[in-house]
Order: sequence, then structure tokens, then C-alpha cells
Amino acid sequence: MNQFKTDSEHSQNLSFRNIFQSQWPFTIPSGVVTTTPAVIARIAREIDEIGFLTTKTLSLEPRPGYREPIISEYHKGCFVNAVGLPSPGADWFRAAMKPFLPLYNGKPLLVSIMGGDPEEFLRCAEVLDDVADAFELNLSCPHVKAAGQSIGGDPVMVERIIKLLCNSFKKPIIPKLSPNLSNIVEIASICAKAGASALSLINTVGPGMAVDDDGNPILSNVVGGISGAAIKPIGLKIVREVASKVRLPIIASGGISTPHDVEAYRKAGASLFAIGSALAGMSTEGMKKYFKSIGIYYRFKKLEVKTVSDALISTAYSKTEVVSNQQVSSNMFMLQLEAGPMSEPGQFFFLRIPNFGEKPFSPMVDLNPVYLIRAIGQFSQKLSVLKKGDVVYVRGPYGTGFTKPYPEKKLILVGGGTGAAPIIMAASKWQSSVSRIYFGFSSKLEESFERRIRSLNPSVKIAIDTPAQIGAVVSCIDSEIADSGVDVKNIAVYLCGPRLMMNKAGEAFKKILGADRIYMAREDIMKCGIGLCGTCGTENGLRSCVDGPVLPMANSYD
Repeated sequence: MNQFKTDSEHSQNLSFRNIFQSQWPFTIPSGVVTTTPAVIARIAREIDEIGFLTTKTLSLEPRPGYREPIISEYHKGCFVNAVGLPSPGADWFRAAMKPFLPLYNGKPLLVSIMGGDPEEFLRCAEVLDDVADAFELNLSCPHVKAAGQSIGGDPVMVERIIKLLCNSFKKPIIPKLSPNLSNIVEIASICAKAGASALSLINTVGPGMAVDDDGNPILSNVVGGISGAAIKPIGLKIVREVASKVRLPIIASGGISTPHDVEAYRKAGASLFAIGSALAGMSTEGMKKYFKSIGIYYRFKKLEVKTVSDALISTAYSKTEVVSNQQVSSNMFMLQLEAGPMSEPGQFFFLRIPNFGEKPFSPMVDLNPVYLIRAIGQFSQKLSVLKKGDVVYVRGPYGTGFTKPYPEKKLILVGGGTGAAPIIMAASKWQSSVSRIYFGFSSKLEESFERRIRSLNPSVKIAIDTPAQIGAVVSCIDSEIADSGVDVKNIAVYLCGPRLMMNKAGEAFKKILGADRIYMAREDIMKCGIGLCGTCGTENGLRSCVDGPVLPMANSYD
């Protein structure tokens, strides 16, 4: 690693060097990918070149953040986002993170924190002290009131916050500053004099706004911070200006995607490098290849390997209209839209109603797309009252779907509730491979819909739960497995539905099959769909939207 430009008068800097100098100089910036403890631990273990891990920004009390949409790629590699600094709260994160510590190979954990005043920063840090190797102070978020940039632009407040934390903790304190500050060099100098160990430069630029074809703002917050390739020239300028005046190590971020970007920031004065937006659409395996190529070039200056996402995903929307909206049970409806793209069973799309929001759904039919939806939340209730001709915006497909079976393979399909949608698509696309199909619903189906799904295969079994009978479809599976003597040599099982149903059905099938032949389409909460926000982090440290949502049972639920 490069020699840090440290000021020997600051003992905190020596602590910073002791913690960070022996590691690779790469991390992922706060709020991107590594936002849950399990994902942090997995990335630390599997990607050598990530030398230290950075958490999402944590608040003392839980924060909900903004509703979807939270991100838009308005030009290739250029994003505008407003996540709203969601946080589970410092107490929750501390308890959830502890079982994963120490991180693999002793990698440091840089914990990002926020507050509305110095005392709130202090209380948050006190809660998180025993899981943090260093603290990053979010003084830079451009679109949250009474926090972030609104605090970081006040020289007196910045000085008070840093002095208070430096006097309270014997570990590195690293302010993250906003590129929107006209006096950023002055603020950086104040940070150094107050005892900061290093600087994190820069956060997102803006706020800015992305709009759809009709001129409607895409983000639920209307405006958001700009990140990605568009802000690299600003980041380089600020790092160069600050490095020329302030003798502190700099963690650089802002449009880094290639080894040449890393080199440019190094020459501008940075010692450590945070790569964020460039990871859009990358699975965990894709990230491993990406950082390996970045590391090879950084260490050995070998010819650059092409470093692109293994899944070229964008957030571009297509505008469509409602064809029909039909109730199929007391709590489900079937929404048909105009022509859409091809997809595989288990992949998903985001449906967006302008000026209202968006949510992900897996289609029952592609090309002339049909979605099976339950009206349980604000957005799905809004979908349930759409009429023919109403406008809907769609983006996708996203994620990994169920694998097309080889001709000699046979499938057992299980769908529960709205999770029946991808199972119906699989049965339609791969009719000759289907051996048996099981469906479970919580209320009686309309006759036309029941006929539709029974026509998929002669083996279709439909179980209806009652308030006193939960899991009827699993009971059906259990009894048939015990009685049928199924030839399992060439069988695979595809499951989609509520978590409890999939777990119980999976356990039933494990009596005759290995877990590697049981595949589950997870129904996780997803907000971005491109692997950046980390909301869909699984118990095993994967991100459902890019590593799944279809995963082998062994890699799915614990």
C-alpha cells in the first residue's frame, strides 16, 4: 500500500496506519452492497482485494428511509439515488454484527454513523464502539434534512463533533465530506486540526433529478444524489485540492470503475479507494472477478482485464398500459399489461405507478405479461384498482430465474399464494419436463383461474388453507411422497411461495432428494434490483436480487 501522507502531530493517524496499512486499499463505500452483517462477512471472506469493510450509515434510532423508487440509472454508469439513510438502529446492528466478528483475516470494519448534533454522534458511536475498528462520520448526504451535508457545511459544528469523538475514542475518526461544499478545503482543514485520522472524499453530488418519458420524477423523494461515472471529474478535483492543503490520508470515491480510475485518484493524493456504482448488477461471483482484476493491475500493472458487470442491468423503464385487471380469489388479482420482454420463470420486474411508487413482481406470463398480485400494501392496493388503459412503467427483468431442465430431467413444481406465478410460467414453458405440480392458496379460487392452472398438467394438486389449517399443500406433498415411491433419479424441485411454506416443503422433499436439487425462488424485500442497496441481503450473505432470487435450498434459508 502507498505510504500515507500523515502528520506525526496527530497520534490518531498512527492508529489509522496500524489498522489499515497492511490491507489491500479497496473498500465499498457506505450504503452500497455491504449494508447487512451477513453480506459484510461474506464479502470480507470471499473478496481478498477488499481490505476493509464499510457499513451503511447507522443512526441511533431506527429510520425507515424513502419508499421506492430509490435509484435511477439516467445514463450508462451514471446514477441518481435517494435511499434516505435507512437504518435498523445502532442497537440492532451491534447485536447482529457481533456474531460475525472478527471479520475474515482480521479485516477492519469502518462503521459509518450519523447524527443531528455532536451528542447524537457520540451516543451512536458509544453503542457501536465494540464492533467498530474506526468510525466514518456522515457529514455529506445531500438530500436528508437535519443531517449529513446540512451538518457538514457548518465549520463550528464539524469541529465540535470531531473533537468530541476524538476525545472519547482511541480509534480513527474519519469524516466523509460533501462535494457540494464551496469551502470543502476549509472544512477538511478543520477536520485535521480537530484530530481526524483521515478523510473520506466524496459523497454524492447534487441533489439532482431523473424523469421518465412523461416528465414525471422517478425517485419517490423527487431529488437525489448523483453518483457513478458522471462525478469522477469532481471527485478528482476535490481530492487533489484537499490533498495539497491537508496532511491526512484520503479514502477516495466517486466514479471509480477501472484500474485507471484508481491510478488517477492515487496520483491526485488518495491512499484508499471505495468502489460503489460500478458494482451495479454484479453478483457476488461477478464482484470477485472484478476486484481480482482491479487488484492485479494495482499490484503488478499488468494489462487491464475488462471489468464489467456479469449482468448488464439498467434501470431503464418501458411505458405500458393495463389490458385487464381480474380478481382471481378473495385476496388476489391478475394484472395483464401490454407486450413486455421475455423472461425466465423466477425473474422479476419492477412495476411503477408515476408519482406513487414501485415494487418488484415475478410474472406469471411474459411477452404479454400477466402478474398475480395480492392487495396487502399501499402500492399493491393501488395496482388492484387500475383499469384498462391506465399507465404503468416497467423495468427488468432482474435476477436469476429457474434453470431450464435438460430433456431427461423431470420437475416437481410447488407454488404458494402469489408465488404460484413463476411456477405457472415454468409449467407453461417446460410442459414436457413437468412430473407433478402442487399449489397452495389461502382462499378459494375463481373457477376460470382454477381451470387455467389445472390445464397446465394432469397432476396438478390444489390445496386451500383455512384459518384452522395452515400448510395444507405441505401435508399433501408429505403424504404423496410417503405413498408414491417416486423415482427421484432425475428429479429437481422448484419452489416459490411464503418462507414458511418453502421451508416445510423443502424439508419434505429432502427426505428423498439432496438439497442441491431443491431450488427456492425467494420473496425478499427488494428496493433497487441491481444489487447496490443491499436491502435483500440473505442469511448467508448473498443479495437476492443479483445472486438469486432462485437459489439452491442449501444457499437459501437457514
